[in-house]
Amino acid sequence: MRRILLLIVFTTFGSIDLIAQSIIPTSPFVTNIDYARFRNDEQSGYLEIYYGFHPHLLTHQWSEGKYRAGVHLWTRVRDDKTEAFAVNERVLLPVEITDTTDVSLRFPFITQAGYVLPLGDYTLEVVAVDSLNPSRRDSVSLVINIDAYTGEVACSDLELCSKIVSSSKKDDPFFKNSLEVVPNSTIIFGSTAYPVVFHYLELYNLNPQETYIVKTLIADSEGRIVKESSKTIKYGVGNAVEVGTTNMTSIKSGKCHFRLLLFNQSAEEVARTEKVFFVYNPHLVAPQEAALTFQADVLEGLSEKELDMEFSQAPYIATDEEKKMYKQLDTETGKREFLAKFWTSVLKGRLGHPPIRRVDYLRMVEMANEGYSRMGRAGWKTDQGRVYILYGKPDEIERHPHVSESKPHEIWRYYGIEGGAEFVFIDRFGFGDYQLVHSTKRGELRDGGWERFLR
Repeated sequence: MRRILLLIVFTTFGSIDLIAQSIIPTSPFVTNIDYARFRNDEQSGYLEIYYGFHPHLLTHQWSEGKYRAGVHLWTRVRDDKTEAFAVNERVLLPVEITDTTDVSLRFPFITQAGYVLPLGDYTLEVVAVDSLNPSRRDSVSLVINIDAYTGEVACSDLELCSKIVSSSKKDDPFFKNSLEVVPNSTIIFGSTAYPVVFHYLELYNLNPQETYIVKTLIADSEGRIVKESSKTIKYGVGNAVEVGTTNMTSIKSGKCHFRLLLFNQSAEEVARTEKVFFVYNPHLVAPQEAALTFQADVLEGLSEKELDMEFSQAPYIATDEEKKMYKQLDTETGKREFLAKFWTSVLKGRLGHPPIRRVDYLRMVEMANEGYSRMGRAGWKTDQGRVYILYGKPDEIERHPHVSESKPHEIWRYYGIEGGAEFVFIDRFGFGDYQLVHSTKRGELRDGGWERFLR
């Protein structure tokens, strides 16, 4: 059992360059992936995978009266126990527009695939490639468990959607259980794109005679409940569909948790499910702190290209959620506001690092570029450059140049970190690119047998 579905939905328009009869995108290619698991039978489950691609991030070529593009999509689901692929499929998704003013260039397309999988642990691997420029690609790898839904009351995963409406059109690609259910694979909601979260899930093993309480909660990244609602309902069947809406326009930007809890008539919790998503509401501005105002003023003169470069050089102090959210921003104003809040947060200390000023971080990036650029790579991208940026100049460097018995290596020592920390770098391939192979610093690569790399 399998489905491949297609839909066009609205988003904002990113920058492109028109060269002759080609459309050459200037922003990185981004793939959005989400999934939800549902019951199939006692021995298997049903996995739905949701994909999202932005046409304005694809290379287009003029042919036969239209600009044509495409995405090569490779989906693999590997059984972690047997290492065999339960799913291994490649498809080409074509995109066509009539001219550069075609409104569809501004609309991403959403695809959806469904697979029946035996119970067990799996790894989902998705690779998406611009069909006209294979160097433009994105990939995602996720660990997925397929469990049984037997015995007690249970619920499927939450599917967060851009649209859910009643429907009798069984041939509609997103039709299920008398509904048109349109996923939002970006899982980003807010005033600029999807102001309302539509949620869909399935409930199993209900008591048809019992009345239940359904409670939905929205919690921010610090666990505070920012929105809450509940309803009482008697489903009257053993398996049911639960849908609803939540307006996101009053919630501040950031990572959030969508929780749905099911209680029986004795107010006992019998099932729950939760999903992480993101909110982006640039119109909601918290009381301006002096630091935030200062950061915004400093960033005011930067172009969009300079803003992109600045954030790309800060991967060591940015969270995965921030990296994903920044990829979705396609306006200069939005990126500037995001970076102002980002540097204000960094200034308070985060991810185990002490407070860092923007100017100090960027100065360390510049010094890393001057001292540790190797083989065409900027210094901040090298292992030594990263350590220099995060921890500063070492208190001592023990250098071992090349000798016949061992490869060149350096040991950096920081006496003020955790009572004394060491970082060991080895020029493993003889090109002057010293790679980190061991460190005594908590959270860094630790390998007590690092000396084997010297041979």
